[in-house]
Amino acid sequence: MQDDIFILMESYRKDFTVVEQVIADYFLSKKKPLTIDKLAKKLSVSKASITRFCKKIALNNYKELIFLYKLSLSKDQNEWSASTAVTASYHALATRSDSTYNEMDVDAFCEYLHQCKIIHFFGKGFNSYAGRDFQFKFSRLGKYVRIISDEHSIMLSANFSKKDELILVSSLRGNDENMLAAMQVAKQRKIPILLVTSNQHSPLIPFANKTLFAASFTREESLGNISPQIPILIQLDTIYERYIHLYSDSVNYWIESERILSE
Repeated sequence: MQDDIFILMESYRKDFTVVEQVIADYFLSKKKPLTIDKLAKKLSVSKASITRFCKKIALNNYKELIFLYKLSLSKDQNEWSASTAVTASYHALATRSDSTYNEMDVDAFCEYLHQCKIIHFFGKGFNSYAGRDFQFKFSRLGKYVRIISDEHSIMLSANFSKKDELILVSSLRGNDENMLAAMQVAKQRKIPILLVTSNQHSPLIPFANKTLFAASFTREESLGNISPQIPILIQLDTIYERYIHLYSDSVNYWIESERILSE
């Protein structure tokens, strides 16, 4: 059951027809709940259009929509603070991330990282922000990590990386054509490639030596109340945690880096 019918409607807005926009605007204006007959007459739309609107936002029928609408209208905002809402979203995201965890896959991921000194981190937009955190952590373990976020540099690195280096691709949606082209080049040159994505049907997957799946956003979360790099960061932190467990000798690099940073 959806907690907030208004957020639910907004999450589908870009998919609405003109008629569905009219129906959504009525509810988003928080007007008086009406029966389906009265609403159809008031908005000059058919009852079938209202029913299709309910289906469009993943509800069973108009009765369910009205129930959730009244519930959202009566909800005391003081009882559901912004902090509570965000915390609940983070908890749900962490739970979904945990459900995708496969230790064998993570171990294989870590083995590739361990074998390579130089890591090229491919990630655009918010994916590159997650890469900065990865760079900081693994640089302290003796790795040289390059963050590459623009299309031309990504393609250049795919063409000039060496076989003893590694490419780590971060693409939450996993449907970037330019990234796909770069991975095809790197694969052809036999450069090892790791991929982190939430798209289990991503066209990038066949070109990666190993793939880890991040949690995907619900439609409500995709509106922006959760920072988009969080699912990627969870996977990268999981990799880091497992890496230092498997390769404890690398902690010596961390201790030395801690000494340097504290001076």
